[in-house]
Amino acid sequence: MKKILYRVLTLFTITGSALGLQACGDWLDINTNELAATKTEPGYLFNYAAINYSSKRVGGDQWLPITYAAQVVSDADNWFVGDDMYNISTYATGNGWVTSYSSAGYNLLKAIDFAIEGNDFNAVAQCKILLANTVWESSMIYGDIPYSEAWKIEETQTPHFDTQKDVLYACITLLDEALANIDESNPLCIDKYDIYYTGDMAKWRRLANSLKLKIYLYLANKEDVASKIGELVTGNGLMTSTADDFIFPFFTNPGNQNPNYQLTVQYSDYYEYCFFANPTVLDPMKALDDPRLPQYFRPNADGEYIGIAASEQGSVVTDDEIAQDPSKCIEAVFNKDNLLRADYPDVICSYAETMLYVAEVYVRGLGVAKDMAKADEAYRKGIEASCVYNGVDAATAASFAAGVPSLSTLGGDEQALQAIASQQRIEMMMRPLEAWSNQRRTGYPALEVPVAIRNFYPGIMQRWTYPDRESSVNDNVPYVDGIWVKMWFQN
Repeated sequence: MKKILYRVLTLFTITGSALGLQACGDWLDINTNELAATKTEPGYLFNYAAINYSSKRVGGDQWLPITYAAQVVSDADNWFVGDDMYNISTYATGNGWVTSYSSAGYNLLKAIDFAIEGNDFNAVAQCKILLANTVWESSMIYGDIPYSEAWKIEETQTPHFDTQKDVLYACITLLDEALANIDESNPLCIDKYDIYYTGDMAKWRRLANSLKLKIYLYLANKEDVASKIGELVTGNGLMTSTADDFIFPFFTNPGNQNPNYQLTVQYSDYYEYCFFANPTVLDPMKALDDPRLPQYFRPNADGEYIGIAASEQGSVVTDDEIAQDPSKCIEAVFNKDNLLRADYPDVICSYAETMLYVAEVYVRGLGVAKDMAKADEAYRKGIEASCVYNGVDAATAASFAAGVPSLSTLGGDEQALQAIASQQRIEMMMRPLEAWSNQRRTGYPALEVPVAIRNFYPGIMQRWTYPDRESSVNDNVPYVDGIWVKMWFQN
């Protein structure tokens, strides 16, 4: 088959998308030479950081390599660089690192400095919330990372690597500081350059609390943070609907499109046949006759949804076969008109995700009394919200959510938690970093090294290697025995 040979091409595509977004309107009219500025509006730098952050999360640098290696999506052996075989490109690791520390992280810190000078503490909060999630994400990819000495360029060129435990607590501190800075009665904030909420500080507050809940659940694997989790769940400060979703939008006009869509145009003859349903997502959906199935996948000619495991070869092996008779493909392919459409957004944190976390908390009794009724309520809210967001009509979504088996009837807490984790994975399928992280946090589903490489790896991929560009200049980069070594937060 004609293999897709464009790891480097995707980098240019993503860069073009990030720059192209600047033409979308005055809220994206940023200072592209922001590092040379002595003073500028915080919103410019915030917006530039946001563009670069989501341009990294979607496309060739992060989305593609993680979605296959984490076994959220299957490639049916149609992917040249072998991401499902743990062959993660140095371009991916390096560019992700640069985005976290330079184009996103550094610009957010400079924006914070300028916001403090202007007494715009809502802007400080907005920047710190985005920075907290950026730092959390980097730690989920690499483990121990620079934080306490990061960005202190005048003091050190070789920053110390903080432990993952310290990094996660630092993220909580950033969010607490942001919450303390939010003043919803003060109109001064980043508004027109806020692509997420256009300056709605009530939504920023709910986002900060929801991100805290997420991070505390990762800490809860090792630390006694149950009381903190209980306070968040019972405090009425979390996301309240999909209107609170933390989303970076893409658009239908050229230059502002989702990078994955751009590649379907560039490789229109066969690119869609690189995205197949993985059984870890598909099987739980089929078991419940999930109405998201046709939103996520295209069935075969017989109307069946058939998954394919990581590294296995699919039924379509040449692009000539695809051109001659697409019905030869028997596996469930992505519904490209939905999941690969031009304006498919980057969802960074969702209401559905948050409700599923709440359901988990009540099943586990983390800082609250175990309550399967409240767990069920949150569980159904999360499922319904995910269905509606993904294109299921409201009545069908409500009926489906109401009809899923109650958590209390599944045989015990472990089965209930697996059901919740299954729904989290379905909700996060197009957010592979979150799906990968959640699988490592919960241990569900249990994954195995793909058959094709089982003799070479003693365990599934748990982390990326540190980028060569950092290892070559910083002797503080930790030694890790292999990508199969678990991170601190994992049980």
